[in-house]
Amino acid sequence: MENFQKIHIEGKDYLIIDSIQNLRAEDSFIYRKNKLQMFKGNGESRKYVGSYIGSSGDRLSDFFEYNDWGKGIENGTRVYTPIQENNCFFSKSNLLKYIYDARIEYQKQEQVYNFDISELYASNLESITSIEQEKIFFSIYDVSDFTDNKLSRGYIRSDDEIWDIWRKIVLPKISYLSILKLLPVIGNKENQKPLFYFRILLDYQFRSIVHPKLIGTTSEIEIIEKEKRENVRSISRQGAMLYRKQVIEHMPQCPFTKITDEKLLIASHIKPYRVCIKEGREDQAIDYLNGLALTPTYDKLFDQGYITFKDNGDLVCGTLLSAYTWERLNINPNAKNNLRIYPENREEYLEYHRKFVFQDDINDLI
Repeated sequence: MENFQKIHIEGKDYLIIDSIQNLRAEDSFIYRKNKLQMFKGNGESRKYVGSYIGSSGDRLSDFFEYNDWGKGIENGTRVYTPIQENNCFFSKSNLLKYIYDARIEYQKQEQVYNFDISELYASNLESITSIEQEKIFFSIYDVSDFTDNKLSRGYIRSDDEIWDIWRKIVLPKISYLSILKLLPVIGNKENQKPLFYFRILLDYQFRSIVHPKLIGTTSEIEIIEKEKRENVRSISRQGAMLYRKQVIEHMPQCPFTKITDEKLLIASHIKPYRVCIKEGREDQAIDYLNGLALTPTYDKLFDQGYITFKDNGDLVCGTLLSAYTWERLNINPNAKNNLRIYPENREEYLEYHRKFVFQDDINDLI
């Protein structure tokens, strides 16, 4: 149990004993008003979670501690068989973060929808803010394809109100579901019933990593995008090479790999470059203190918000990667990894990264 990553929720610490990540918000699940123009229908309230046959089926059964997938039928009629009762939950903070991150897509609509989803944003936000408790518990039921169906697709659903709420806010293709299987740190874990923490997130490339003031009309956003492109070309010509040179001079090795070969080092922005440009802070875009020297794998982890740093250099690992992945990266998420990401005076940039780029709530992990 000591090697499991910990997460802090509502004043309690939990061990993440297992997880299922990257469950896509497929079209068959999407609420009808959120559907893309290429798809029709109303969508089903059941969510696909994987195949229940073979090795993948064993994985699904072990995770949910349930072995009767696709057997819920009596006299030719489907029966909702309980999988986990009242020990699954969404968190209000995660739902708020998702709807906040998705606001630009609601407004700008880079995808082509059947309806104008901008009209849904206010009511969807209200449905979340009106929730009184932080953890919203619900039960899940087996509504899988029947065992005589060769497709053997495992589906879950719930009749609780929160299930309807998350269906109405989630956007197609660019969203996914993450489920963490938790045990409390304190207590007899052998007799504890696990909790299943359901979270919804956006794909990195669609996440709205922008200054919070950037909430305007489509025309305003288009103007900002045009200005950004012009500024990026200008700054790229004038400052990119100097920025890279200064970052590596002040941080001559990757703190993870200890590599010093400049050919393998990336000058990774802490506060994203495009955000600096959008805010008119060209000085920040080329400030060497707004950079870390990282080798490519760790640059991607940092750039896409899977990891972040505290002001003292301690590494903070998010919960969107498996224990196996962290092991292969030679990172212990529970260790106090002070990686000496100095020189100092990066506090302003690191605070931005923790708040707007890091994909987890930093307060849940420290």
